This record gives sequence, C-alpha cells and structure tokens, in this order.
Amino acid sequence: MPDVQKHFLNKLYIQYLPTRLSRLLTPTSSSPSPPSPAVFSKTVIGMYSQTLGHNLDVAVLLAYLKNPGLTTIHTQKPIDVVFFDQVLSGDEMNAFLKKCLANVTVGCTVVSLDNADGEKPPEADNDERMYDNVVLGGTFDRLHAGHKILLSEAVLRCRRKLTVGVTDESMLKSKCLTELIGACHQRMSDVLEFLQDIDPNIEYDVVPISDPFGPTIVEPSFEMIVVSDETLRGGLKINEIRTEKSMKPLVVHSVNLLESANKQEQEEEDKVSSGNLRLRVLGTRLSKPEPRPNLPRLPYLIGLTGGIASGKSSVGRRLEEMGAGLIDCDSLAHTLYKQGEPLHGKLVEFFGSSILDAEGEIDRKVLGSLVFGDKAKLSALNNMVWPALWERTKTEISKLHACGKNIIVVEAAVLRQAGWEKNCHEVWVSIIPPAEAVRRLKDRNNLDEDAAWARVSAQPPNVEQIIGATTVLSTLWTYDFTQRQVSRAWRHLHEYLEKEGFSQGNKL
Repeated sequence: MPDVQKHFLNKLYIQYLPTRLSRLLTPTSSSPSPPSPAVFSKTVIGMYSQTLGHNLDVAVLLAYLKNPGLTTIHTQKPIDVVFFDQVLSGDEMNAFLKKCLANVTVGCTVVSLDNADGEKPPEADNDERMYDNVVLGGTFDRLHAGHKILLSEAVLRCRRKLTVGVTDESMLKSKCLTELIGACHQRMSDVLEFLQDIDPNIEYDVVPISDPFGPTIVEPSFEMIVVSDETLRGGLKINEIRTEKSMKPLVVHSVNLLESANKQEQEEEDKVSSGNLRLRVLGTRLSKPEPRPNLPRLPYLIGLTGGIASGKSSVGRRLEEMGAGLIDCDSLAHTLYKQGEPLHGKLVEFFGSSILDAEGEIDRKVLGSLVFGDKAKLSALNNMVWPALWERTKTEISKLHACGKNIIVVEAAVLRQAGWEKNCHEVWVSIIPPAEAVRRLKDRNNLDEDAAWARVSAQPPNVEQIIGATTVLSTLWTYDFTQRQVSRAWRHLHEYLEKEGFSQGNKL
C-alpha cells in the first residue's frame, strides 16, 4: 500500500491471481477444477482490512476468482498504472497489458514490486456453497471497506442474480447526521458501479426500500441473505415472516463488523461506519462557494445560520475569538424595534397600537402572537423587518471592516428565508437533530413539549438548510468537539482564501 500510494491514485483495482499470472496469460485446458469462489472469502476480507487508513477507493475484482477461464479483466474506469507484486520481465508485463486489460489509457505504465513474503494460500471459509439468487440490504452511504466486504461476500456466493435493497430517506431518521447522507439514487448508483466493477457477469437489481424487509418477504426465489453481525436479528425475523407465508427460509450468511483501526475523534464508533465518515466532514469544506461577482473580495462575508437552539451563537463567538468580525442579526433586530426607529412606526401603523407596552415600545411577544399561525401577517412582518435589518447589517459590516476585520461572520437564523445568502461569499450551517432542539428549548425557554415542537416544526428542515453550504457544523456532542470543528473550519477557510488570492496582501 505505501508503494501504491506514492502514485496518488484515485482508485485502486486489485486482481488477486491465486493460480499465478502465467495461467491468466496462457490458459490451458488441463487446469485443475477451480474451487468454490467462497473459499477466497477471508482473503478478500483481509485485503479490504489492510486498506483501512489509506485514502484510496479500492475494489477487489472477483470475476476471475469465480471463473478462472476468463482471460480479460474489465473495469469501469481506465487503468493508468499496473502494479505487480512480483518481479516480472518486461515482456510478461507488456503481454498482460495487451492480452488481459480491456480498459487502459494510452501510455499506461507498469511497476514491478518485489514481494519478499511470497504468496500465501487462502484461508478457506466454512461455507463454500453458491446460490442462484442472493439478497442483502443497507444504507450504503459513503461506500467504505465494510460495505465492500458485505457486497463482495454476496457476489462470491451468487451464481446468477444479486438483489440489493438501499434504504430510502424514510428510513434514515435514526441515523447519525442524517442530513449528510447522500440521496438514495446516488447511493444506489454507487453500489451498482462497485458491483459491476467487481463482477460484471451476474445480474444486479439495486432497489430502494422503505421498510426493514424490502422484497425479502415477498420474493420466493431468494435463497440466501447476507447480513452483518449488527443486522443478524433482522435476517432471522425475515425468515419468521417467510415461514408464516409458507415461503422457504433464506440461508443467512453473517459477516463480522470491521473494527476501525484509525479513529480520528473520540466521538466516533469503534466499528468502520458511514457515521464516522460523516463526523469527519464536520468543519471541513464540503464544496467550493458559488462565485459572487456582486461582492467585493474583502471583507469576506460568511453567512452563519441554523435552526433554533442549534448552537450557532456559540459557533459565532468562537469564530470571533479566533479573529473574525461577528454580527448577531437577532440582537441587531431588537434595536430596529425601538422608538424613533423608522421600523417602529411602520409596525404600529400596520398592526395597531395593541402591540405597544406601557412605555410605547413594541412588545415582541404580543407581536409574535399576532403573526403566529397567520401566514399573511407573518409575511407582511418579514417584508418590513428583513430589508431594514439587512441595511443595518451592512452598516455594521462597514464599521467592522474599517476596524481591520477582513473576515466577517453574519449570524442570522433567517439567512436562507430572507435570501441573504446571495449577500455572503459563503454559507456555514450549524445543525442538530429536531429532538435535541426540542430538548434544549424545553430546558432553555421553559417550554412544554408541544410548544417546543411547534417552534422547531415552523422552521426549514436541516436538509434544506445545508443545501449549498460550504461548511456544516454540529453542536450535538461535547463542547470540545464543537471547538475542534470550528477550529478546523477556520483553518480550512484561511487555506482556501490564501489559495484563491483573497488576502490581496492583507492580514486575514
């Protein structure tokens, strides 16, 4: 792996040749009968296990293991470089490129590595049986080594057709950072591409599922289901239902979970998981910001938003501590309601004097009760408040820039709804699950359950908030973890601004 990584590859295909390369180059009719492909199960698992900690997209090709008579290796992506784990002659390596690879780039290079350890015989699996119709299911977000092992185990045991159920959005509510899970159609596409890479010779049916059972309790032709230790009980439950329906129970093949060899955060699980990978993107740059030709390059404006009780204020304060200018639009809005402000008179004229307290100031609670549940009145209020608030925000931006702040964070819960993201160079979003927001509101605002849920439900969902966001953060875990996310985001921001030349010689 270290030798391979020196070449900065995006994808690594591994073609295991247990019968040696010479047999692939010059197949003979007298070759002994091949073993069941399942005999290579532990070898394939071992290969994926050894790739943990290496930032490579790896696919162990299985078609040749299932049919040693094949002489051509097919891959979805063209091959730029071929590694051999033994010293070969130039003629042997060139012959392999010409005879055995169907998809190579012009100028494909070869590298011969001296594998001093030699080839070890595969450790046989206990169950070597093959089946015509195999099924399995999962979320398959950010396809990782654990997923690839599960899918490979199914392919090694499948002769004709493999069905894969991919959970749709309705089944993701209990997942960690569900907002960062890819769309179902994209996850299905990733699974299918991987499967067609490792064995293009069997039929695949990748389908969305909206319940834990999918087609397993209605399709009588299925013979085997592949599960993980974690989902074994679900496999057994499927057989209970099939038995009740007078359908033949499935052979259940369970695969051990893969332990994580390189936990990067203490909040991560001990197993290799998509949840860990989603945790690792918090505070990173998920995408390049959209160009904003209408804005000057400096000050560089970050729109910081998020749902109620999402912790965006604590994120903003931390950014301020690290050197950013900070504008709290919620606090700024309070000043617009004061007597003498133009907005004060507009609101009294529209809503009447009943919104005033004894001192003639606007009672925000009374005003809130008037517009809550009345879309027309709420829209009228927003149309008066939002333009005035942005004008005041621009004034504060100018003041902070004049004081030497070249990066300014505009913290606003209504950033998206008011359309202010177009006035910022990029958007950062702080998210927490709705249930956690409700818990915080009950503790912080002394609200009952129904009132707290009403407030949370009145806002755009997290999945909408993060659309187009450059950076996503979450305050769900410990204070220290939040601070590490913000520090990471600040560091990545500076690297981006320096690379793109935003500094213009100024201190950021």
